[in-house]
Amino acid sequence: MNNSGGYKTKQREAILNYMLEHKNSHVTVNKISDYFSEQGTPVGVTTIYRHLEKLLEQGLVRKYTVDSTTCACFQYASQEEECHEHFHLKCDKCGKLIHLECSHLDQLIKHVYSGHGFEIDPFRTVFYGRCKECINGQDKK
Repeated sequence: MNNSGGYKTKQREAILNYMLEHKNSHVTVNKISDYFSEQGTPVGVTTIYRHLEKLLEQGLVRKYTVDSTTCACFQYASQEEECHEHFHLKCDKCGKLIHLECSHLDQLIKHVYSGHGFEIDPFRTVFYGRCKECINGQDKK
């Protein structure tokens, strides 16, 4: 009997449980890896990527790629809270990634398409700046 399949299933379930517990956060593979190391059950980065890609294919997690220099972020894909097309805001200071759902941006998408012949992909569009906490000097980092 081969137990490696059971071990992989336990790792997958542990990763899925972690994602569920952090469903309101965007997490990186390194953050997940650090968590399991702190728990005394280290899981390799490659293994985490592999499991996350399978969970992504199953629609259980979402993947956000902000830019070519930042690691991808993952988030649990709640079935009750369907993720709609939206832009993202990224704080240059603390790194926070915020979902931006604003009807005014629909006008921007339409204008860019009709006026400039270009279709914006909201899932991959990121506005960079500072979040309210960092502007107010409340960032503890």
